[in-house]
Amino acid sequence: MASRSIRNRRGRKKIHQDFDLQLTSMMDILVIILVFLLKSYSTSTNSFSSVPGIKLPISKTQVLPPDSLHLIVTPEAITFENARVIEFVQSADALANTDQPSYNFKKEDLDEGGMRIAILYDALNRAREKAEVLRSKSTARDAEGKPLPFDGVLAIQADKRVKYDTLRKIMYTAGAAQFRVFHLLAMRQDI
Repeated sequence: MASRSIRNRRGRKKIHQDFDLQLTSMMDILVIILVFLLKSYSTSTNSFSSVPGIKLPISKTQVLPPDSLHLIVTPEAITFENARVIEFVQSADALANTDQPSYNFKKEDLDEGGMRIAILYDALNRAREKAEVLRSKSTARDAEGKPLPFDGVLAIQADKRVKYDTLRKIMYTAGAAQFRVFHLLAMRQDI
C-alpha cells in the first residue's frame, strides 16, 4: 500500500514538456478589465464641494457642470480658485443677525460707477490671460490652424442669501474680463 502511494506522488510531479500556457484567454480577461477601468474613469478635473458657512440653493438637475474656473461667494468673502480675493464689509446689523449677512463692498473696491469689482476683475483677467497662453502652446487647433479661443466659462457657487445686486456686480465684473458663460452651482436634491 505504501509503495502505491509513493508511485502516485511521483507520477503527479511529472510535468509534460508539451504543456503550453494559453495566453488568448488571459489577454481577453485583461482587455475586459482595461475597458471597464477606462469606462469608469472620470475625466473631470473639477471637484466642487460645499464650503462651510454657505447655504446653497437646492436643485433637482442631474447635469454636472463642465470643467471651468470656480468662484465662491460666502457671507464673509469672494474666493476665486481657492484664493480669497475680496472680503465683504459687515455692518453692525449683519453681525448681530447671522441669518441675513450683508454683502457690501468698500467704495474703493468698486469702479465703473460702482458696477465692477476691481480686485476680482484683476484676478479674473490674470486667469484668462494664463488660459490663453496655455491654449496657444497647446497642440489642439481649430479648422484654420489657430489656437482654440478662450471659452470663458465660470462656475459660481453663491450662498442663497446673496442679494441680486451683489451677484449682478460679480457677473458684470466677470463679463468685463471676457467670461461669458456662467454656471450657478446648487446642491443636488436626491430624488
